[in-house]
Amino acid sequence: YIPRPPNAFMLFRANFVRQKHVPGSIETNHGSLSKIIGNCWKALPEAEKKVWDARSKKAKAEHQKMYPNYRFRPVHNK
Repeated sequence: YIPRPPNAFMLFRANFVRQKHVPGSIETNHGSLSKIIGNCWKALPEAEKKVWDARSKKAKAEHQKMYPNYRFRPVHNK
């Protein structure tokens, strides 16, 4: 299994959690945590989002080097 390269929001979310902006004692539900982080993402200035977009492009390039034949093929189990 090869994971997909992270997009800008996923990198932002991982950093947000790592920085402990919302303590685990306050919010333990990952769904609610994602909503909180999503609202912060929407409020982020465009300049800051561009920084995360650049990091995402770099991560995608590294992923491409590691897995040159990778292609996203979702599997839908019925």
